[in-house]
Amino acid sequence: MDDLQVQKLELRRELKSRRAGRSYDPEAAERFCVHLAELCLELGVTTVATYLAMQSEPDTELFIDWAIENELTVLAPVSHPNGSLSWVEFDGETSEGMFGFAEPVGKAADLAKAQLILIPALGVDGKGHRIGKGKGYYDRALSALKQPAPVVALVFRDELLDAVPIEAHDQPVDAVVTEDGLTRFTDRLN
Repeated sequence: MDDLQVQKLELRRELKSRRAGRSYDPEAAERFCVHLAELCLELGVTTVATYLAMQSEPDTELFIDWAIENELTVLAPVSHPNGSLSWVEFDGETSEGMFGFAEPVGKAADLAKAQLILIPALGVDGKGHRIGKGKGYYDRALSALKQPAPVVALVFRDELLDAVPIEAHDQPVDAVVTEDGLTRFTDRLN
């Protein structure tokens, strides 16, 4: 393992440890939902790709409920053993996935149809570099798109970092949403 991989491993451990001590905050969940809904309305989004938050990740459930109620098409990922994601049109139905947590059920969908892509992260720096959990699912999914929609990571305010160690395969994000609001890194969200 090279120095960069060790740095990423140590940073992941620290960020996961912080998250493990975090309890669910319904007010923060509501603020995430409001910021994401406002972004969708501002951009005129009709199809949004998002993930189903688990454990202590920033809540996406309220936003997904809002999106479905407001007739947005919601695309959600399904994990596969080969490290890839496939996408389905999500209407709220789930089943247990390969990692033992709820994954979406729905008809097959194409991520390229999304006008906005929301992805998980453990941390994001001021240049839009994100650190995920280390399996590379989202980096592979995004790199497979010819022209991905704007990509937004969701993190808590204390997960905005000075710097994230990056490798060539790491895909940057265009913006980050915290419970405090949206921070843009590129002009793709204008």
